[in-house]
Amino acid sequence: MGRDIAVGVLGAGRMGLLHCEAIAATPGLRLVAASSNAPERLAAVREKFDAAAYGSHEELLADPGIDWVVIATTTDRHLEWALKGLRAGKELIIEKPVALSSEEAAKIFAEARRRNLRVTVFQNRRWDNDFRLVRRVLGESMLGEVYRIESRYSSFSSGWGGWGAQGEKNPWRLKREYGGGLLNDWGPHLLDQALLLHPAGVKSLVAGMYGRIWTSEVDDHFWVELSFRDGRSMRVEASNNSRIPLPRWYILGSEGTLEIRGGGLTDWDAAVIRREFDGLPQEIRIEIQQLAVSMEFYESFVAAVREGKELPVRPEEVLATMRLIDAARESAATGRSIELTDEER
Repeated sequence: MGRDIAVGVLGAGRMGLLHCEAIAATPGLRLVAASSNAPERLAAVREKFDAAAYGSHEELLADPGIDWVVIATTTDRHLEWALKGLRAGKELIIEKPVALSSEEAAKIFAEARRRNLRVTVFQNRRWDNDFRLVRRVLGESMLGEVYRIESRYSSFSSGWGGWGAQGEKNPWRLKREYGGGLLNDWGPHLLDQALLLHPAGVKSLVAGMYGRIWTSEVDDHFWVELSFRDGRSMRVEASNNSRIPLPRWYILGSEGTLEIRGGGLTDWDAAVIRREFDGLPQEIRIEIQQLAVSMEFYESFVAAVREGKELPVRPEEVLATMRLIDAARESAATGRSIELTDEER
């Protein structure tokens, strides 16, 4: 089996502590340390985990006992600390989005290649049970020929902007300087899933972004209409302004329709598949056990590292998603449809 993989978490904020918990609970991983400039976060690390607590990120990167570093800072600092981590000889797991743009993401992956180090990104919603069900239904052609998919996160919560270590004192998801906004928050998840469902690639997209209720600096609602080269269309949308939530998934096929209930993260707990069998209506109802934050990424990560296989989220997949985010931002700013090049698809 070999020794446990030694991991440090750079940025022990709210998400950083969730990473600490997942790492500590995953066989094959060992949480060595976490870092923060906030004394209360360091106290939480010391109380909950048998790990070092560093008052600076530089101290964590200088720890020779750490093999892999999780970058869990605010999005605007991902590029900076990823490059510093690679220059310190560490391999990286980076919180999504990997950076603020595909250009920044490319810099991280290029530096990793130069140093022969590995980098992956925490696209944990690939392991969500609602998405697993969708992949199974499509893989087994339960709906016939699928031509339209709608994928949404639609909720209404004052807690969204303050979801972080500083809470309402600094609701960084509502601020441009930190890389806030729903496109940066949910876009990486929803667009990553869209590309996994459509290996044919995106032909073009058009998008809209709004800052209507919680912030005027960044978006609290966005949508992206994707046209794929195989003829399918898909709408990806996220809104924290939905007092009445739309379905998490709504999929139309030649032989059936799938709907998964929307709302807050743990509300995605019921699916309905409706079709016909020998002219008679048929309905299948499925209960889904859905966690707010899936951490099964780490089990796949351990298996990949130990077996010398590709990491669970590959650089080319991350870059493809980031190019779609860039294109969506451009479309929303210009009001134009954006054609994707072969590289961008």
